[in-house]
Amino acid sequence: MKGKLDNFFQAGTVVIFGLSPNPQNLGRNILMNCKRWGYSGKIFGISPQAGESEGVKIYKALADLPEKPELAVIFTRAALVPDILLDCANHGISQVAVSSAGFEETGRPEGIELSRKVKAICKQKGIDMVGPNGIATANTQTGMGLAFVPLAKPPTGKIALLSQSGGVGTVTIAQMEIDAVPLGKFVSLGNKTVLDEVDFLDYLAQDPETEVICCFLEDLRRGREFLESAKRCRKPVIVFKAGVTPYGEAAASSHTAALKNDEEVMDCAFRQAGVIRAKSLAEMMTLAKAFSLPPMKGNRLLVLSPSGGLGVVMSDLAWKYGFELPPIPKELAEKYSERRRAGVIEFQNPLDFGDLYSAEMQKNFLRELLARDEFDAAVMAYIYRDPETLKFYMSLNQLQRDLVAEFIETVETIKKPVGLILAMPYRLRESAQACSQYPVFDNPETALACLAAMRDYYQRVKRK
Repeated sequence: MKGKLDNFFQAGTVVIFGLSPNPQNLGRNILMNCKRWGYSGKIFGISPQAGESEGVKIYKALADLPEKPELAVIFTRAALVPDILLDCANHGISQVAVSSAGFEETGRPEGIELSRKVKAICKQKGIDMVGPNGIATANTQTGMGLAFVPLAKPPTGKIALLSQSGGVGTVTIAQMEIDAVPLGKFVSLGNKTVLDEVDFLDYLAQDPETEVICCFLEDLRRGREFLESAKRCRKPVIVFKAGVTPYGEAAASSHTAALKNDEEVMDCAFRQAGVIRAKSLAEMMTLAKAFSLPPMKGNRLLVLSPSGGLGVVMSDLAWKYGFELPPIPKELAEKYSERRRAGVIEFQNPLDFGDLYSAEMQKNFLRELLARDEFDAAVMAYIYRDPETLKFYMSLNQLQRDLVAEFIETVETIKKPVGLILAMPYRLRESAQACSQYPVFDNPETALACLAAMRDYYQRVKRK
């Protein structure tokens, strides 16, 4: 698939079937997304009514265009799609995204027959088709945003997202923008009538602009091929599989004509193939952002907290996920023991910072420990102190600092992964996430689960 699917993400010319001069035309949203995302390529429209929309010229027929487009987006009535596909094939356009609905997902005979006809045309004419019943593709790296719904643009990055559902894709991209999760390429798979997750996984596995691949799937029709592709892939593949209950299966089949899968068999097969399974959309995105941290080279974890109780919680989780907790090196324990405030807390792993009443000391101790060969990663919990509140508690001022900036500096100085858990007011959480290219966790459970997933992934890479 290398190179074959490039036009879905970096075409220099795009034609939109169904774009009209009507200001209420939904195809206009595609133009606005491309404009807001910074797409610099050429766009043409095809409609029975010629004219303009947002400065884009609209023609009545493909033959009237001044040049051959590299990619076609079809957003018309479903019944028109077969003839449009034949027209594209006759004009040498072999990459097409169909956003129209009204195919097999309806469960109606006419929709099923249309789907069969579309599939046959694509096979006969050699057309690579995304959809139908989706929102096409997007690429922050080129500014191409071909969805017919408004799409916020997340930070440009190297996380790819495949979504069987256009709605889930839209919601996920919006959340990525809020949480500063860097997106690269996006595909709305829709009904997967021609191209599916296997085709795009093969493509993204070889794409130099992709480092992490996330998939939201309602079903896996080519499960064996998907697992074989995931095994070959030397990038993290994170999957959130929906439709795992009787209610979910019924909803999925009526939404994208999804097929039932055996859940237990799939779970086991995912583990064997090295696929990282997320339990929610939020966890999928958090895992994806976690892989922006430096690689985890081993299993030895340093646990730090502001209180003994949190240390116990994180120690239980470390045991659950099979981490080793090496002791604090004797010379460092002795060095910082002299600086304890009350002298009642012994320095061990998990490390209780409650007796070190200095932000500078805590930072230096952490970095000296993490730099040692005894530790491969750290997980640390802090309480955010609101400066307005600290005005009333002068004794705590010496603990206040920009924890997120300090965390980023620690990661980039020591070159080891750190899971930062930050207890802070909800109103401040968005800004904390937005200013960090690494995840800032809400709770110990998510932090330890992400570190364990990273450890397991890098161990599998070593074995390969």
